[in-house]
Amino acid sequence: MRISLTIIRFTCAVVLLLFTVIVHAQTFKASHLQKAYEALKLSEQDSKDLVIRKSAGGMIEHIGIPLFSTEMRTLLPSPIYDYLEYALLDHKYQINENTLQHQKIRFFKGSWEDMEKITPSDDCSIDNKDDKWYIVRWSRNAQEILSVVVPIDYELLANSNRREMEQNFSRNLKCYKPVSKPETSTAHRLNASKPQETLKDIIMTTDHASVQVNLSVKMLYTGFHKETIDVTLSQWMGFCNSEGCTPYYIFEGADGNQASVMLLMHNRNEGYAHLLHLHAPISQLEATAQTYQGKLYMFIPTNNITDLFAEATGKSTPKKFE
Repeated sequence: MRISLTIIRFTCAVVLLLFTVIVHAQTFKASHLQKAYEALKLSEQDSKDLVIRKSAGGMIEHIGIPLFSTEMRTLLPSPIYDYLEYALLDHKYQINENTLQHQKIRFFKGSWEDMEKITPSDDCSIDNKDDKWYIVRWSRNAQEILSVVVPIDYELLANSNRREMEQNFSRNLKCYKPVSKPETSTAHRLNASKPQETLKDIIMTTDHASVQVNLSVKMLYTGFHKETIDVTLSQWMGFCNSEGCTPYYIFEGADGNQASVMLLMHNRNEGYAHLLHLHAPISQLEATAQTYQGKLYMFIPTNNITDLFAEATGKSTPKKFE
């Protein structure tokens, strides 16, 4: 009996240890998600009828009260989905003591209590007003039941602050694995005597298989902290694309053996841009393996800047899904 009791105690200890390791091994895209997960004591088995979305690698990317259908999210991607679903979760369960961010949500019709009654099957439309505001309306049986206005502010939409977003951006960029594509030849476009055209072809091409470009990038964080990381061009372009950014290529000029370009990665839906300055040796431009030096400024707010991007100068187009 003593041996059996010892075995039982040992088995319980192992199970507890394994459970602890599993809990601590869970990763989160941002700290507010970890706080919600722990505050609500969530698990795979008990999710309290919430939506918990994970990445392919198992990282928790979103927790919230479902307000939007999967079909709508697929056809009309927008950061407003995750933001409002988490905001409702936070408001209902009082996860964060600081409720100032909720005051930025303006109700034109209805209230938080009405939002709790929304279901993903309700008709919904989203309007982007001049890249400054999201207007979200829900209706049922052709009658509007709720409408809210949310400013397009990247820190607000991410439920985070710039410092944390920079750290998460750096971490996720390093871990990102670009999708491999069939190799196609760009050798006929490589011409060192035409650095402007050649660099544009190398950087903005839809595939980066025939020319291997490594980037040594100095990342400039808030608070004057700096870090140099090494990534590939395909890794950088692929990750920014996965985050919803549109690239803009600007040739800044050439001096001696060095050509300078600027890559502006604009996330219109979230109101920010990443600014990457690159310096490329002209003598390398015909090689199949190249290395550029870079300097990166992250999360530059763009929602108060007019006429900066050609796309943003036109009138806003309502997005509607019914």
